[in-house]
Amino acid sequence: MKKASSRHPFPIYLTAGEYVKAIGTQDGWFPDFGHHVAGEMGGVWLHPIKLLDGFWLRLKDRKRDISVWAKADEFINYAWGGEFRYDHGLGHIPVSMKRTQFAPELEKGMVVRYELQNYSAEPVELELELLCRTDLRPVWFSEDIGIRDGEEDRFEEVSDWAGIAKDSGNDWYVKFGADMPGITGQQLRTGAGLIGPEWTAGRGTGLSILAENILAPGETYVFHAYIAGSYASKEECETTYRSLQDFDGLLGAKKKTYERIEAASHFGVEGEERLNDIFAWVKWNTRWLVQRVDFIGRGLTAGSPHYPWWFGCDNSYSIQGLMATGEFELAKDTVELLRRFSQDANGNGRIVHEITTMGAVANPGNTQETAHFIAMIWDMFCWNGDLEFLRENYGTCVQGLDWLLREMDPDRDLFPSGYGIIEISGLNMELIDSAVYTAEAARALSQMSRVMGDDAKADRYGELADRMKKAINDKYWSEREGLFTDAVAPKKDIVPKVDHLVQNAAKHGISGYREYLDGLLAACGDEEGDRGWLLNKNWVIVTPMETGIADREKGIRALERMRSGEFVGEYGTYLSGLYQGETMTISTGVHATAEAVYGNADAALDLLQRMMRTFSMALPGSMSEMSPDYGCAVQAWTLYAMAVPIIRHFVGIKPLAHLRTIHIAPLIPSAWEGKAVTLERLRIGDTAVDVRLLAEEGALHAEIANPSGYKVVLEWNGLTHISEETQITMTL
Repeated sequence: MKKASSRHPFPIYLTAGEYVKAIGTQDGWFPDFGHHVAGEMGGVWLHPIKLLDGFWLRLKDRKRDISVWAKADEFINYAWGGEFRYDHGLGHIPVSMKRTQFAPELEKGMVVRYELQNYSAEPVELELELLCRTDLRPVWFSEDIGIRDGEEDRFEEVSDWAGIAKDSGNDWYVKFGADMPGITGQQLRTGAGLIGPEWTAGRGTGLSILAENILAPGETYVFHAYIAGSYASKEECETTYRSLQDFDGLLGAKKKTYERIEAASHFGVEGEERLNDIFAWVKWNTRWLVQRVDFIGRGLTAGSPHYPWWFGCDNSYSIQGLMATGEFELAKDTVELLRRFSQDANGNGRIVHEITTMGAVANPGNTQETAHFIAMIWDMFCWNGDLEFLRENYGTCVQGLDWLLREMDPDRDLFPSGYGIIEISGLNMELIDSAVYTAEAARALSQMSRVMGDDAKADRYGELADRMKKAINDKYWSEREGLFTDAVAPKKDIVPKVDHLVQNAAKHGISGYREYLDGLLAACGDEEGDRGWLLNKNWVIVTPMETGIADREKGIRALERMRSGEFVGEYGTYLSGLYQGETMTISTGVHATAEAVYGNADAALDLLQRMMRTFSMALPGSMSEMSPDYGCAVQAWTLYAMAVPIIRHFVGIKPLAHLRTIHIAPLIPSAWEGKAVTLERLRIGDTAVDVRLLAEEGALHAEIANPSGYKVVLEWNGLTHISEETQITMTL
């Protein structure tokens, strides 16, 4: 299986199963970092609790009297786990070492293998000390629902190369230990004063396992360390610890899981190996962010290490990528979790913004994400064709649109108010993304209602969507700028926000912003009438093109302007064309989708290539949330950024699984002409299809394996071919 490596000055890594996440630096250590739980976002987590601040290995060459805490020289990332290599990081001890670790998908623990080799011509007398620091504590925001950390951790039992610790105030447990074959002598110590090479904050305690061994010249010695946890009982923790002993069996199962992920929606372009590899890695990255909590459920979290819980906004993007890559069950589990917590917290169709892994709703929901959720439900149904799934979610979607157009739209202009994707303090008004996604929600509900057999309601929602589309093109469009605007509001509503917006700009190091706003206000004489405001030139002004809502002439003109250096930098699309400082994979991915929707394949591919420049800059095998190399090292919505432009637009897949129909309208970038483009085992409804495309000299050669005989509608340059054959080979 593929591997990736990097030497980055901010070297975070993630080792992940569905239960356990280990987060440290690529030298194998565990410094305190993070802001939600200050200094505590790293370490080993079994959400919703932390298990360890970290673990470290000290080697001492007794003959030379050299002692060193091992620090890795190289980190290699695999889809299934990580490998640390040590040579110079062991000082002058003539031993090399390799540490391999992974978290089994469905075990509440992780396993670490150490391999030490004596590369000298003489025996080496080694003293080994394996030390851990516990920190049994709850995830961020837990105190708001009455869950508090105990005063201390205590090791209740220490024996047989292991110790089990408990939080003094809760039934939270961690067991840490090792097997060291061939070593009879050992010493185990515990205590809050046991500190490794890094001081760690918190109320944890330490466990030290001390052992001695002699390595003959050329000899390799292998031992394992195990970390098991439970947020329920000591017995469960002990059971997990025993299950972890089968290193080879668990690792084999883990690798097979990731092989299956790569095989589904397997994408490739002839001669574009880097792109093909990155596409596979993004699918693997996404699996690292799956979080399972027994008393809550399973779902896709937003990012690691800073946002390891569930978000409505992020998943409304990410789930579109999940469906395009065949992760139907994960998408459905995530939606079920979001819907359940939203109904419990709000009860009116409003979709929550974030849910911690302890089950606390930290924000009841921004305006945009309710609309986006509704549109995303229809997208899911187009892929899975699951009528029961649609029934389960239809009522929530109806409620949600009603909430948007009643409570959040008091002036009844079809533009809901409130915060959107851009969570800038003060920007709680009629924002472009909320308006666009609400129009998309109305269109989606029209289509859902038609499937549910309510034609009258479908017609009403369809008419509403048409009115919204017209209103967006009328009110949000700036003819002078050739752009859609950030927000619609009367001048009298903008004036009180100026100081607040200027203060926010100053935090980003932007000067002259007050003068910019003063210029906008001076150009508007009418205090009362609604008009569009280009306040920040935020990236979401591309959403009318992403969704196809923009009138074609306006969309083309806006994209031409946004294709410039005003909005696009080295690594993709700026969060703000005014600030031009920060870039995200989602801003770039949505912009790429918008270019593709309006037929600009080369511009879309250019944006993806800019984004892909960040691959492995921080974490090997991943693209960071913030380009090029900061924020979360792994971010779920990057799957949208890769899969939606490529699968939905370049390959051109538009499924209607409930009608057993697949529309394929390829949009091949010029750089791919003459190269075979393949998409294998693409899951749609109850089938999986293979697609091979070759665009050359204006013609398209297509080979489609359609084992279930779905209706395939192939479109190219105004030509259409329809077939239900199981093997389709043709040229258009």
